[in-house]
Amino acid sequence: MSSTFTHSIIVVDDEPELATLFKTFLKNGGYDVVSFIDPVLALEYFKETAEKHSLIITDLRMPGICGIDLAKSIREMNIKIKIFLMTAFDAKDLEDREDFKIARIDRLIQKPISFSDLLEMINDVLKK
Repeated sequence: MSSTFTHSIIVVDDEPELATLFKTFLKNGGYDVVSFIDPVLALEYFKETAEKHSLIITDLRMPGICGIDLAKSIREMNIKIKIFLMTAFDAKDLEDREDFKIARIDRLIQKPISFSDLLEMINDVLKK
């Protein structure tokens, strides 16, 4: 692979502005980034490229597939991938849910989050 990037990230958020903002910010942070506003399309893409990516950052509430179900499907294809789940809603009971545990979410992110905090989390998990 001739890419100068060391890690590839997929961002999935059904709000186009946020998906674009995250993609631009993370590219500026030195990552190879693909973003999707449709979780079904993101999953189809991942099926074709499962071993290429280091991290998935997905929103919780989206039409078609919720972030936890997306994470579970991704985890079945790539056990080593890191997964961050973002939500703007109250997430205090989320970690106790069985589907959350099955998905093996690496980080739960409460929106809004500063880009510097997000980049720090990513760098920590990916050891950049």
